Amino acid sequence: MGRPPQNAFTGLVHLENGEIRHYGKNLYIRSLDQGLSWDTVFIENGNLYGKQSPVNKEFLRLFSGPAGEVFSARSIGGIDGQWSVELVDSSNAIMLKPPIFIRFGKRAMVGFHTRKRDGCGSYFSDDNGKSWRKSNQVIVPGHKAGGFHKGPRWNHGAVEPTIIELKDGRLWMLIRTAQDTHYESFSEDGGESWSDPVHSRFYGTITMPTLHRLNDGKILLLWSNTTPLPELEHYSGRWEDVFTNRDAIHAAVSDDEGKTWKGFREIYLNPLRNDSLMATRFGELGSLDRSVHQSECVELEDNKILISLGQHPEFRALIRMDVNWLYETERMDDFSSGLENWSVQSYLKGIQGHCAYNRKPGALLANHPADPSKRVMHLMARVDTSLLYQNKGALFNFPAGTNGVVSFRIRFNKGFKGMNIHLHDRWFNPVDTVARHYAMMHMAIPANLHLDDGPVLSTEKWYEFRVSWQKVHDHSEGYVTLSIDNHIIAPRIPLLNSSENGISYIHFALPFNGETNHGILLESINSQS
Repeated sequence: MGRPPQNAFTGLVHLENGEIRHYGKNLYIRSLDQGLSWDTVFIENGNLYGKQSPVNKEFLRLFSGPAGEVFSARSIGGIDGQWSVELVDSSNAIMLKPPIFIRFGKRAMVGFHTRKRDGCGSYFSDDNGKSWRKSNQVIVPGHKAGGFHKGPRWNHGAVEPTIIELKDGRLWMLIRTAQDTHYESFSEDGGESWSDPVHSRFYGTITMPTLHRLNDGKILLLWSNTTPLPELEHYSGRWEDVFTNRDAIHAAVSDDEGKTWKGFREIYLNPLRNDSLMATRFGELGSLDRSVHQSECVELEDNKILISLGQHPEFRALIRMDVNWLYETERMDDFSSGLENWSVQSYLKGIQGHCAYNRKPGALLANHPADPSKRVMHLMARVDTSLLYQNKGALFNFPAGTNGVVSFRIRFNKGFKGMNIHLHDRWFNPVDTVARHYAMMHMAIPANLHLDDGPVLSTEKWYEFRVSWQKVHDHSEGYVTLSIDNHIIAPRIPLLNSSENGISYIHFALPFNGETNHGILLESINSQS
């Protein structure tokens, strides 16, 4: 696969003849085989691209200039023809995503936010981009210190909106915020005015959401269903000190205009999420944010989607995804592919590069004690004063469900000092010590391996744990059931928190209390929802 030549929220173009282009500075990469292979074409101006109007078949986009200007670019004679570039505004609007076409293609719509932190809104045009008007701008509350947070998050306001037209004629806008969730706003007049934003059902903090209408009418959402570590005291008052939730990007799909969703699956994990030089590798090359959270997509043949994601030139990626994969209800792992499906990172002290920590893996592969041809995951915690947190953890994602079950084979090692197991509806850092407060279920396994009202477990013996849940969308009726080796240990554990989206993560959290916790071996895991 190719690599996006610029930050992956704009530049991806799908032509009617099947050719796919991804534009960058004075070039584009091109695929003629549905994104499987790419070559490079050099051009004089990489700003001259856009989305094709269904009405006049010309291409159109807005882009921001270096001094706060907003320009329109319109093709004359197709994407490789002449282009008209005109000044539209001087509002300091940035992050101008590709236009969408609403009202049967007659109105072009572009979301924006401004450097002034005075909110986000939309530009719209009813004459194929010759003239543009601007909506009101909406704002969201800032994040405040308190509770688990010793300082506020980077309060950048309401930014990077993504917009889609619903079948009832309304427009739906999801907004990046500094809160735990994306906010949402609606327009009933084609984007000329927007309602006051409110919390949406989608978790995501200081990361970009992307909505996309598929050809069959479904709605696809790409976003980072992640929550960062609690805020430390800030080193500066302007930018975020460090990003700790930009290593995963997710997808979900809706068949009913956003009322219900399937998936909540990781489509990509940062391949350098455990790298000891993650924050400093590749030097000052291009955008310094080592994230995978920005995204754009185009639809291919046979229900496939091509997704462009990421920021730093060495961290961007182009991936192909089958939409049917979001409807699957099972996932398993036996570590035959190593730890590629797991988040296990821990953080070295000291912010490096741009808002980042260097890393260490918090879990390792080991030979199976009974079969050296197989691999298991070894999770342990010991003294390491180089780390920001000395506890360890491991996170595994599976298709979301308000009802479901996850089972795993586990062995407690000699020197086991206790462990917590959480069920979540979003990604938390493996070393997050407060994630349990947001979990649907929190189960503590003490160092003496004596479960409350249950058996005394032994070290160096394999156990089959089965954790099932029912109705987690309803706090009053939902519950969790725990079985060990086919014996029900706890038939009806009340929910700690409910979840509209369903459970999609299990978090194995290994505490550290001053002496080595030799932890666990995990042989396999399987989920059904």
